[in-house]
Amino acid sequence: MGRTVIVSRRHDQLSQMIMKQMPDAVAMTSFKIEFQQGDQLCWLPLLSDPVDEQVLELAKLIDQSIFLPRKIVMLSMAGTADDADEASLNQWYGKKAQEYLWAHQYAIKMVDEFELPYTIIRALPATDNSHATITDEGQPLTGTGVSDSALADVITKVLQSDRYNGKSIGVSTKE
Repeated sequence: MGRTVIVSRRHDQLSQMIMKQMPDAVAMTSFKIEFQQGDQLCWLPLLSDPVDEQVLELAKLIDQSIFLPRKIVMLSMAGTADDADEASLNQWYGKKAQEYLWAHQYAIKMVDEFELPYTIIRALPATDNSHATITDEGQPLTGTGVSDSALADVITKVLQSDRYNGKSIGVSTKE
């Protein structure tokens, strides 16, 4: 086993919460990294990050790497897997929801094209709600949001298991 490399420019506690549960984790702010044998990548972009551009940086990194990540886990917004309607997306993410959705869909398609084990985690916006449930692709996401701690628990579960490889899972509020 290698490290868990977390790539994030977030200013919340999500990365730190994951790192507390995964002592081998290291945090980076960009894809200017060198993978070691057995590493896995945990990409935690912000909703408004230019993920469609950043995924091209990731593609370049993968093309130039001696060791490939054994798994990629990417955090994404809800709506990328037919799990939310336009009204819900606008309620959760505001008037730029469609723009963000297209960028995230493109990044997810690129991650799929890498032909490496991956999991996409589609999450509702951050709230104080500490209860979360995992939903399969195509199943509607419910609620108004999910807490960073609940999301960190789900991300850690995905990183520590192969159960969700090749899947896009949703994280939403328990009703």
